[in-house]
Amino acid sequence: MSEASASPGYTRQVAEFVTRAGVDGFPPEAVERVKLHLLDGLGNMLGAYATRHPVVEGVLRLAREAGGRPEATLAGAGEKVACADAAMANAVLANFLDFSDGHFMGGHINDRLVPVCLAVGERSGASGREVLAALLLGYEVYIHLAATLFAAVEAASVRLPYFVVLGALAGAASAGRLLQLSADQVAGAMGLAASFHLAGAQYVHSGGHEKDLCPGHEARRAVTAALLAQHGVLGSADILEGERGLLRLVGADLPAEGTADLGRRWRIGECYIKPYPACRYLHASIEAALQLHAQGVDPAEVEGVTVTTNSSSAARTCYDIRSHVNAIFSHPYQVAVALVEGKADLPTAWAAKLQDPWIAALLPRVRVRSTPAYDELHRHRSLDQPPWPAEVEVVLRDGRRLAARVKSPRGDPGAALTAEEVEEKFATLAGRALRPERVRRVRETVRTLEAVPHIGALTALLCTDLR
Repeated sequence: MSEASASPGYTRQVAEFVTRAGVDGFPPEAVERVKLHLLDGLGNMLGAYATRHPVVEGVLRLAREAGGRPEATLAGAGEKVACADAAMANAVLANFLDFSDGHFMGGHINDRLVPVCLAVGERSGASGREVLAALLLGYEVYIHLAATLFAAVEAASVRLPYFVVLGALAGAASAGRLLQLSADQVAGAMGLAASFHLAGAQYVHSGGHEKDLCPGHEARRAVTAALLAQHGVLGSADILEGERGLLRLVGADLPAEGTADLGRRWRIGECYIKPYPACRYLHASIEAALQLHAQGVDPAEVEGVTVTTNSSSAARTCYDIRSHVNAIFSHPYQVAVALVEGKADLPTAWAAKLQDPWIAALLPRVRVRSTPAYDELHRHRSLDQPPWPAEVEVVLRDGRRLAARVKSPRGDPGAALTAEEVEEKFATLAGRALRPERVRRVRETVRTLEAVPHIGALTALLCTDLR
């Protein structure tokens, strides 16, 4: 990045957008869209809570034991803990099943931003309208920064989860909006939130639970940064464009238009909502395998399976499934389950799945490869060219070959889930923790959130009534 391209006000411009954007100028379709992403995040939290997995239980226990003022609600448990603790615990829940939404230029979003907005909204006494505004602005900042920082990044060459900085930056912006911080304070909060140690992504192979905690750390950092900024503790206000800022770190240039697109072009509609609980890079192969199952492929007749995709996606290959994390990132596991059962199940079911002799026999026969053609598609990823096309070919014992190719899996803008499908997904997951009447009340509250005078009317419903 040349000296001439550096604009010292870039971080501040992002902050000004967050602090100055008027709710009356939000497009109605963007507001309705963010409600779906909020509902999706709530369903993911409640579904995770209902698993009673040791990771979930441990995070909730730690939040309870931390002490502090009862400021924000733990989803599922219904107890109130300190704001930052609630944000962290709820973010872990929101991501735990890997059912959270995202954007093709970055990573997951609602598992980071929804917990931040709910926690800070409760602490500050925000209305439903104010929470929706902060959440929508956080989405727009996230997507804008994802395109700015990572448009030129070749994901296959990066062996770290580089996108995790986005949740903390956008979360700090959302929290700053709810706390009514100035533009200088929001810029300083973003500087604080960007200060973190980036861990490796070994969990893809080893199944380590650092993956589960990652969104929690981002949410906590976002909340802590905004609260400190409120008290005058500010980070670098040029964290994006500075000499040792994030743009230089990843080798990116400022966008030609700066922040002019923010508020002019609302991009939340570019986000996907997942129909399958697995890494998004696996969804095309899952969907192709489901198509082959629907064609009547008999697992007993399968000699071998080949998944063809891009290098970044192909790296998500694991045969030794030790935890739900491995299941989330394993093409062989997900394809084997889809071919045998004709559906994608929660990753926490991995141990039971491997007891199925057909799945256990098929998993080692799935080979995953990348090709230059698929890598080229990934390099040119855009709304018109999603980054995750894949092909699944099955070779049967009689020599026949059957194949299915998916360019854009369900949930992408070109194959978007309907509002009814998102609500059905929410009802299924939330129904694991709440009775049908409570599920209905949460859904109706989100639908009319603009009219809710205090966000606590929503969070009070997020307490399990199934014992």
